[in-house]
Amino acid sequence: MLIAGIDVGSVNTKVVLYDADAGEIRAFLVTRTGMNPKKQGEKAFNQCLRDAGIEMTEVKEVVATGYARHALHFTTKVVTEITATAWGVRYWHPSCRTVIDIGGQDSKVLTLNEEGGVDGFQMNDRCAAGTGSFLEFIARSLEIPIEEFGRLSLSSQRPVLLSSLCVVMAESEILSLVAADTPREDIIAGLHQALAARVVNMAARLEIKPEVVFAGGTALNEGMRVALERTLGLPVAVAKMPMLVAALGAALLGSAEDNHP
Repeated sequence: MLIAGIDVGSVNTKVVLYDADAGEIRAFLVTRTGMNPKKQGEKAFNQCLRDAGIEMTEVKEVVATGYARHALHFTTKVVTEITATAWGVRYWHPSCRTVIDIGGQDSKVLTLNEEGGVDGFQMNDRCAAGTGSFLEFIARSLEIPIEEFGRLSLSSQRPVLLSSLCVVMAESEILSLVAADTPREDIIAGLHQALAARVVNMAARLEIKPEVVFAGGTALNEGMRVALERTLGLPVAVAKMPMLVAALGAALLGSAEDNHP
């Protein structure tokens, strides 16, 4: 029995085909969402099926999540990102009690109970600061590939303390630092520390407990993981396949409902 989970995010669309009988992922795909999430969601789903050699008739449920989850007309169910993320992370990290998810346009922190249910969450979806898109914006300003951010920041000896995380003001401040010959690694390390502090402050009302798992595309940035670890004072593990957790969680939710007596 195949269940599809589709996470239509603001930046990337992720598809997971989950084999509920075997308890494993059969196929997955990650692609840019672009300007038409409805069209891209359907295109990504069909492409994942073709790449895996699977017919649409073999898929029993199609569960959507993400900011554009209601735009897809071919799904059988929609679920929130919060619930899908919790289910996806716990699949690979059963002892997880805290999830930090930094995506393209939002960041969120979830606390989970021992059974994996969501105890509480805090979310930033109104300000670009603290998101993956903000890091990409600064990377373009510095003319550094975003893939190099983590490596560079880890070599920093003196992280710069940034005074603002407003997108426009931060760019201006960073360009002034560049003009003053401040080492790029110190600028990036300072940026990571400032973003980590913002995320942790956002979650101040939550009780952060280990195991802490870092999900979302930004989790692939090792410098950001280290900054979160230092700010929290707790070990932070990167989720297995961090970009896929919500799509996997959506598929798992479809599978659970289908198997409910």
